[in-house]
Amino acid sequence: MYNKNDILLKLNSENYYIDRKTLSTFINLWKIDAVYENEEKEEYYDDFAIDRIKKGINLKAQGFSDEQIVRKLNKLVNPNESNEIEEEKTQLSPIQQATEINPTHEYKPELRNLTLDVTTQTLQMLAESVAKKITDDIKNSDMAEKLIEAGGYKRDNEILAEQLKELIEHNKKLSERIEQLEKKETILSKIFKLFN
Repeated sequence: MYNKNDILLKLNSENYYIDRKTLSTFINLWKIDAVYENEEKEEYYDDFAIDRIKKGINLKAQGFSDEQIVRKLNKLVNPNESNEIEEEKTQLSPIQQATEINPTHEYKPELRNLTLDVTTQTLQMLAESVAKKITDDIKNSDMAEKLIEAGGYKRDNEILAEQLKELIEHNKKLSERIEQLEKKETILSKIFKLFN
């Protein structure tokens, strides 16, 4: 089970770079339920919830609305529920439909004057595309390693995990040594009773 901080670390390690506020927004908008809540009201999620979050982020990057994402995510939970993909395709612009059919297709209109319909959803899609491009460029460059080292979370966790393994091994050795000493003590006490 994962709390929101664990989810962020897991997503960041898989190149999904979002912050805690965005994660909380996605969880609320996409109706992803926690599987457990402790006394401090901290919510915990399972692997399936993380998969739904990743799927939602991918759909968001493709330009789907939150309502469409919720329907698609609900289809993961309830496969029998009918979600019409064709209905969603009709809501896409001709450019989006052409690129969905053939992603490498270049859309070259024959019109000399082109009017652009810039909506909030379009701007958000563009912003997310630019953010994804920057993220991919950073991921593919040497800067990614420097960022990971600067953040230090992953390395710190590896160090702590290694130290924890060493402590567990040390405790096992101590337990074995204590058992040996106890056996020797009982043998010595039996020998001492024989001579007394």
